[in-house]
Amino acid sequence: MTTRRLSIYPNTQSFEEGLFELQKNVSALSDNMGQLDRINDSLLTFNSNFAVFLQGLRLNSECMEFPEAPNADSYTLLGRPVTPPEPVHVEPAPMLPPQVEHQKSHTESGSLSSTSQGVQQKKRVVIKAHSRKPVFQTRRIIDKLPIRYQSDPYRSAIEQILKELNQNRQGMYVHEIVKAVGSGLVRSKCLDYMNALVRTEFVSRVNKKGHLFLLDPAKFPPK
Repeated sequence: MTTRRLSIYPNTQSFEEGLFELQKNVSALSDNMGQLDRINDSLLTFNSNFAVFLQGLRLNSECMEFPEAPNADSYTLLGRPVTPPEPVHVEPAPMLPPQVEHQKSHTESGSLSSTSQGVQQKKRVVIKAHSRKPVFQTRRIIDKLPIRYQSDPYRSAIEQILKELNQNRQGMYVHEIVKAVGSGLVRSKCLDYMNALVRTEFVSRVNKKGHLFLLDPAKFPPK
């Protein structure tokens, strides 16, 4: 009679999906708690400043006498006649001789023609400037991330990841991103960065034989 021995090391691949979701939810909880902490600090600052403001109003009411109603001086000021403003005299412009007037009109027409030519040249320059190819900007994506990801060493690693995603618009798996970025990037850190990028809605995650990450096609059209 043979006895089957159970292994004390179960297959952990079945828990990878659950651990991935747990890590994502814990990271979201951490960000929400940080936002609540900042809101609490703001409320404490507001309460302190508003209390000082109310104390100032109370001291002002104790020191000053305000009747809160019109008195005799108010009616006297209201009945005072209003002095109308003095009329402004404008002198007419002197008449120019016909020869000087003709020279002046010729000079103005010449300046207008030169101005129109300058405007046309500027328009041509603007059209040429708009024909340049757009540059992929990583700053607007990183500005949407939580504060702790906006400083080094996290920022430099995320910028490198975004550049790799921009070069591979068909999408990349986690192991491909780790291999392409290198520089000591481990799988757990890479998953943390990708979860944060997915929450910004600039990066999409597709379940295609695993988690495939790519730039949102609606915001970043294919090249």
